[in-house]
Amino acid sequence: MNQPSAALQAAIRSLGATARERVFSLEHDGRRLWVKRPGLPRLRSSVLMQRGLALLTGLAMLKPARQSAGQAGLRAEAEALQKLAADGWPVPPVLALTDAWLLLGDAGQSVESLLGRENDPAQRRGLIEACADLLSRLHAGGHWHGGAQIRNFSWTDGKPGLLDLEDHDLPGMTQAQRQARDLLLFLYSLTRYDRNAASPLLVPLARQLVQAANAETRAELLRLHRRIGWVIRLAKPFAAKAGRDIRQALAAEAALNAALN
Repeated sequence: MNQPSAALQAAIRSLGATARERVFSLEHDGRRLWVKRPGLPRLRSSVLMQRGLALLTGLAMLKPARQSAGQAGLRAEAEALQKLAADGWPVPPVLALTDAWLLLGDAGQSVESLLGRENDPAQRRGLIEACADLLSRLHAGGHWHGGAQIRNFSWTDGKPGLLDLEDHDLPGMTQAQRQARDLLLFLYSLTRYDRNAASPLLVPLARQLVQAANAETRAELLRLHRRIGWVIRLAKPFAAKAGRDIRQALAAEAALNAALN
């Protein structure tokens, strides 16, 4: 990892002084680069829901990812990216790491932005299935993402890649639990794109992912289904008036149920 030039560091400081987002891009020497600044622990409703479900069910895979703040979080993500890159997985290159920011190379467009602009169901399905295939291959290689929502996949040269490894650190979980968690998060994030009721995407996709998973990961998914069944039964009557997080969780679990039976 080379030290950035003085000009590049000055450009980062200048843009960072006015950038509203924690992650921002810049052009330098004809290349698009990305700067990620330290974050704070998240307290979104989905994180609180995960904590509550993990406590109620005793399932480690439902716990939120470790949320390392400050430079420790940037360093953990850089290490995860470098490890995956060393094994040949498509991740943005780590160019520099300081106490104030992580500098990454460009990884192409975000799949989520492509899905938001694409109205053709077949094209949307193709993008999603390509990401699902990458996730399955990642798991077969003995790895996991940690935050495998569709927003954390990129697209370049007609192929998907992996983005945003800041949730990669999942202490206290086995590899099977980490991979099962990936599959649940992936399906959860796709519920908003299953627009065509005549040709639902989630169930066949869940079957594809479950069939590709190893026996240990499938066992963790089955354990999840058995342990949260009573929670699902309690939540279903309120689904229509519940928040989006609850509706998405119910849809993802229903797809997994169909895939496991």
